[in-house]
Amino acid sequence: MPNRESLHELIDTLPEAALDSTERVLQNYQTWPPKPPIDVEVMRKRVEERFKKRGEEWAARTGAGFATARTGSGSFKADGDGMASMSTSEGETLVTLEIHIFRGYRLEIEERLRLSDDKKLLVYAQQIKGPKGKKGLYEIEFDVAEGLPPVSGG
Repeated sequence: MPNRESLHELIDTLPEAALDSTERVLQNYQTWPPKPPIDVEVMRKRVEERFKKRGEEWAARTGAGFATARTGSGSFKADGDGMASMSTSEGETLVTLEIHIFRGYRLEIEERLRLSDDKKLLVYAQQIKGPKGKKGLYEIEFDVAEGLPPVSGG
């Protein structure tokens, strides 16, 4: 069972490059129990609310119509093109929702990232929903070693 002494010993063995991210993780645990992750449908509604609010602000600022130039938090150009995104967890799955607006057309991208039950595969799934409800699905599995490797570029 971990205790403060064993955690201090573990921290003392971390490479210098890992200290910044380790500190951020530990700071997040200063509040216990931690906040539960946001539900995906709640996240979807919040992103939609951001689009609506920013779109109304953009329409008021520019005098342009709102229907084809929705904006939101994230990266947007003055003409309304851009995207907003949010991430959450569903159990052991990381879920990211992005909404892109390009020339008034909306794409909704939902990404899911998880380890297989046996921890030997990293599973990435993507669903894209576009104009007129057209959907595309993509999934790929990556072989991974057991255990959690340090984050690296490759």
